[in-house]
Amino acid sequence: EDTDICARLLGMQLKKMKCSTQRAENGQVALDILKNSMPGQFDLILMDLRMPVMDGLEATKLIREELKMIDIPILALTGEKRDDIQSECAGIGFSDFFSKPLPKAKLDEMIKKYKALRDGVGTS
Repeated sequence: EDTDICARLLGMQLKKMKCSTQRAENGQVALDILKNSMPGQFDLILMDLRMPVMDGLEATKLIREELKMIDIPILALTGEKRDDIQSECAGIGFSDFFSKPLPKAKLDEMIKKYKALRDGVGTS
């Protein structure tokens, strides 16, 4: 998330849910963080689509193709209203898609869903 206020609000919501966070203000920073991370260090990536330097679409493509991080869920967050953006995200490798602003109840539901998947709860 490149917008300070949005990043702070989202970070506060996640901390209330007992999630630890690390912010990347653009896609290149996200790639650098992931390149230097330990395997399993991150359970989930919330990726803004429109950021300076490198956008979330390109960053996600590189995370999947170059870093070979195919198992970590990457969730698209955007205020964009284009009709085809959700299918474009799915084609690039995003795991899910959400419009901003993301209500607290939806964020809570999303975190629980991906935590359950990670922990093998409710999966076959």
